[in-house]
Amino acid sequence: MSLAAETREAVRQRPVLYDGLRAGIVNYTAAADSLDIDGDTESIATALRRFGESLSAADTDADGDSDSGEKADRSLTVRMESGIDRVDTDALLAVDGAGFGDDGDTEPTSDVADESASLTAIHATGDVDSKLLATVIDRLRIDEIEVHAAGVADDALVVLVPRRSGATALRLVEAAA
Repeated sequence: MSLAAETREAVRQRPVLYDGLRAGIVNYTAAADSLDIDGDTESIATALRRFGESLSAADTDADGDSDSGEKADRSLTVRMESGIDRVDTDALLAVDGAGFGDDGDTEPTSDVADESASLTAIHATGDVDSKLLATVIDRLRIDEIEVHAAGVADDALVVLVPRRSGATALRLVEAAA
């Protein structure tokens, strides 16, 4: 494997470095020193610089619009629904057998209902995708809001957060769109 290919692979294993290269905010020499790659630091730094330039060029589409962190123009409806608990059926969001839904519609599962507080669902419909979900998760993490469950399918995105964090999470989801 060439030094450039090895460098690209190492960067792909570090999402923060990858995002930094896309944004053009990396100190290439310092990043080269931090990678566990056999080779001259300056050569690795050059490979990082070239990889970063290729990422920036790939992010620009035919219209000249950039996808490197600028706010997307999305059409969304975002709403908040409180009183979400783990349920056996009619789940708003289900992952590997764990379902979450409105506790007014169904009985909470007996094994977790007593020990878990109600959650708030932030439900976005419209132009949603996995990139938006990743952005939402990152913004909630930065704001130190715990995410109990999250998912995206078709034109719906759902994030479950603690009840007291619902309003802040709603604003963060709206701002991410």
